[in-house]
Amino acid sequence: MIKNVGFVGLGMMGLPIAKNIIKGGYNLYVGYHNNRGPAEEMEKLGATICETYKEVAEHSDFIITVVPNSAQVEETLFSENGLAKGAKPGTIIADMSTIDLFASRSFAEKLAQQGVEFMDAPISGGPEGAAAATLAIMIGGKKEAFEKTKPVFDIIGKTIIYCGDNGLGLAAKLANNLIVGAQIVAISEAVCMAVKAGVDPSQLYDVLKGATANSFTLNGKFPIFLKDDYSPSFKLKLMTKDLGIVTDVARKLGSPLMMGAVVEQMFDVCNNEQYADLDCAAVAKFYQEHAGVSFKAKD
Repeated sequence: MIKNVGFVGLGMMGLPIAKNIIKGGYNLYVGYHNNRGPAEEMEKLGATICETYKEVAEHSDFIITVVPNSAQVEETLFSENGLAKGAKPGTIIADMSTIDLFASRSFAEKLAQQGVEFMDAPISGGPEGAAAATLAIMIGGKKEAFEKTKPVFDIIGKTIIYCGDNGLGLAAKLANNLIVGAQIVAISEAVCMAVKAGVDPSQLYDVLKGATANSFTLNGKFPIFLKDDYSPSFKLKLMTKDLGIVTDVARKLGSPLMMGAVVEQMFDVCNNEQYADLDCAAVAKFYQEHAGVSFKAKD
């Protein structure tokens, strides 16, 4: 039975996840990279701060990592004072980052040599879902490791799906992000056309959410258009990174990616148009600026 949980990656997603774990009654051991502030915030809630990732692993039965990319996952795991240096045989590590599934599989193979189980467990739901413990979690790895750790996942998520062997949680997450990215581009382009023709943006939203175009993405992003407030819940540069991973993985698998390649290029253009740190819905800003229209609700 898991009692001691380690945590690395107290960012926009990681911090609320860590708070829910400690609320769930687990002993939490947190590491940090450069910014000690979030670790100190967790310390006030009862967590123990560790000065190295190795120390996090030495105290933990189960460790969660949430970092931006494959290189940082590798550093967290295998650096001089990384998690692998302190992990005991039987330790389970779940990486919630969105990274290349082939890289994740290589990490799992390397850790298995010392008796450590590694799972990919990417998440969807944004900071709001992390705070509300309603995340969707897609898990790849050994079924036995998933079953041992599921009580922890149940504390932080609502939809917990075991997808199969290592890398398959990431395959599901990449599919999710490709769909969301494609929807954002399609919605932005369609709204631009209708508004350019003269339709009121607020009335257009009423039409679309009551018609067959209604979707989770439409309802999540259209209010951003109407408020003209692109404060990030998921930054455009992170979606651009994820779509780049989709392209690379599809190429390695030999899977056709015609539409996905166009979507990736669209996000890449917007990333270079200085929208990188805005919400991924800022693709809409590109269309508005180039068409000379506004999606903002009229007073």
